[in-house]
Amino acid sequence: MPSKELKSYSRDEIAKHNKEGDLWIIIDGNVYDISRFKDMHPGGASVFLDEDIPGQDATEAFYGLHRHEIITKPQYARLVVGVVEGEKSVIHSHVVGELSKVPYAEPTWLSDGYYSPYYNANHRTFQKAIRTFYDEVVTPDALAREVDGKPPSKSVIEAMDKLGIHAMRMGPGKHLKGIFALTSQSSMSHALTIAGLKLMDGLVTPEQVRPVS
Repeated sequence: MPSKELKSYSRDEIAKHNKEGDLWIIIDGNVYDISRFKDMHPGGASVFLDEDIPGQDATEAFYGLHRHEIITKPQYARLVVGVVEGEKSVIHSHVVGELSKVPYAEPTWLSDGYYSPYYNANHRTFQKAIRTFYDEVVTPDALAREVDGKPPSKSVIEAMDKLGIHAMRMGPGKHLKGIFALTSQSSMSHALTIAGLKLMDGLVTPEQVRPVS
């Protein structure tokens, strides 16, 4: 949510802004002026004119229909005009690389306090690195490609290659200790050289890669 210093309003003050041309609502402790936005709302302006919405706390109504990521977009974040006096936002965006707190949303072996002879700290470190990569690189591109219908961006494929993800997906083998690469940028060049391969920036060694059973 916005980091700028925002004015605090009591709920009584906010409740006065309950008319069509002067319309405020509360979402998760933040005060939004939707006087102009209501007419651009994809769901129509009428939803903001229900008896329990204008000048009131619309947190439950909002999250009943929207994901949290919606409210964090710049076009909506700039509608914030203040915060509710004495209250704090309690809903936060996903932290990059963080595990989900939703019950059973993650593999059991990743759960706090769970012990398994088959998984150790290295597995958890690797999982966090992969999750961070997907959160920062793959997910944003996937969402954008879902909108425009295009194939995954070349930058994503190259980022995976840089970390050796493509090589690791092939399973164990000599290819993990060195790769063939063109010595020239020219597409006509057939000269090849052996280059060292760093897996996940050195987090993974070739010996640690195992076939999927």
